[in-house]
Amino acid sequence: MAVITPKPAPVTSYWLRIAVLALLMCAVMAAFGFWWFAMRVTTQPATTPTTPTVTTPKGQGAVAVSEAGLHTLASLGRSIYWAGPQPDVTYELTQHPDGRVYLRYLPSGTPLGSPKAFLTVASYPVTDAYAVTRSVAVQAGSIQVEVGHGGVAFYRSELPTNVYVAFRGSEYQIEVFDPSPQRARALVQSGAIRAIEGAASGATVPKSAAVAVYPNQLAKLATRLGRPLYWAGRQRNATYELTQTPDGRVYLRYLPPGAVVGSAQPYLTVGTYPVANAYATTKAAASRPGSVRIDVPGGVAFYSKSRPGSVYIAFPGVNEQVEVFDPSAAAVHALVAGRQIRPVS
Repeated sequence: MAVITPKPAPVTSYWLRIAVLALLMCAVMAAFGFWWFAMRVTTQPATTPTTPTVTTPKGQGAVAVSEAGLHTLASLGRSIYWAGPQPDVTYELTQHPDGRVYLRYLPSGTPLGSPKAFLTVASYPVTDAYAVTRSVAVQAGSIQVEVGHGGVAFYRSELPTNVYVAFRGSEYQIEVFDPSPQRARALVQSGAIRAIEGAASGATVPKSAAVAVYPNQLAKLATRLGRPLYWAGRQRNATYELTQTPDGRVYLRYLPPGAVVGSAQPYLTVGTYPVANAYATTKAAASRPGSVRIDVPGGVAFYSKSRPGSVYIAFPGVNEQVEVFDPSAAAVHALVAGRQIRPVS
């Protein structure tokens, strides 16, 4: 919000001009001091003092995520705090490689990236977050807020819209922002700010819960599921879109820059399907009329002449069948023949 100052009267005295300049310098130094505090308290360089931002360029990009998608992300090992589910909102999520996560509650119909200020819950990885937050909470200018569950919370008197929270044993500091200072404090005091629980083991997330993930999260998912997940490796500037289905299938789609999660456009996709005796099943299908084999060392791969854009792969002793799809049949054939399809590690 712009601060409008009254136009000063004409300054005719040399010393009066000096005094005005000194006052301006003090104001600049005070603003810098507050900026420095905001940097220290969150240990993050990407938040503005008045309104947390979720559009910084180093992030995964702001995306709309369903409630089920949030639980999926939590199950991948990334701690995400929120204010609980709310009706008629869009959950706008931004992830950063350094672990920061911003969850913004957009009223229904509000476009992603809107410059308007809305409830935002940010999760920052901070070593010994409870001690760090408590040390600032007792400083002059900090006003403590009652919070249960073994936590500590405070806000700065000059910035009541932003409440900082940390819980014992957690390595995350949470920043709760709301245009209404009263609402921000009420959410903290009521215990509404909490970590999102992970999805239940067994991939019970509906297909609509497509989410953007990082490669390390894929490896954690494979570990949690206790089976390999396949991909085409890292690709420059791609967004990795993950979807799980109730029957255990996992889809990883490579979105090009500008494509949104959940887009209906076809892009390179690697699906991993739990199939008993996958190698024998796939080998038998590869021998049927109309099937064309692709040489894969140690495994079997084929596509159907009627659907050349989908290649099926399986390996001995692995109860997973892999489907690799691309709108360009030539591109997908080259990926498979070039041994680019492999387990996430």
